[in-house]
Amino acid sequence: MSYYQVLLVLSFALTFGGSQAKIEVVTDPSPVVVNAGEKVNLKCLLKLEKEPVNLKDLTVQWFHRGKQVAEYDNVLTLDKPGVSLSLESLKKGDATLTISNVTHEHEGNYRCYIDYKSEYKRNTIEVQVHDKNKPKEDLLLTSEDKHLNEQLKKILDWFEQFNGKLDVLATELKKCVPKP
Repeated sequence: MSYYQVLLVLSFALTFGGSQAKIEVVTDPSPVVVNAGEKVNLKCLLKLEKEPVNLKDLTVQWFHRGKQVAEYDNVLTLDKPGVSLSLESLKKGDATLTISNVTHEHEGNYRCYIDYKSEYKRNTIEVQVHDKNKPKEDLLLTSEDKHLNEQLKKILDWFEQFNGKLDVLATELKKCVPKP
């Protein structure tokens, strides 16, 4: 091989081979069932192919019902009372969201977004809250109500997916705007 061929192969390898960290995001299987009043941990783990987690390259966002509840983007921001993320755990790739004193307001889908070195992954975890003091909805619904309820859930899931895509777009747009 000539000097130029070797240089070309090395340039190609450095440009396209291994410069990006391939990521995988692992979450708990859904649904996560918790009793009212208890604490729940919603696991969202960042698995890297090669390197340790560099917090400067990491953005983590948690959403519930279309609203952000927690974010890490070089600063930890908690937008909902009773939720927490551990900065020490983030250093190890663990973006687990902890919710203390769970109520029925915490029920629904939680989306964990991870952006690491411009590679983006998202997973969803459904939380179901059981409360022995609350009557079962299914016992109070007629068969027609149950059908409508299921159709409504499908529509809400679709809107949540659409909203998730808008969240991704907003995150990407933030990157285009220079920070002061």
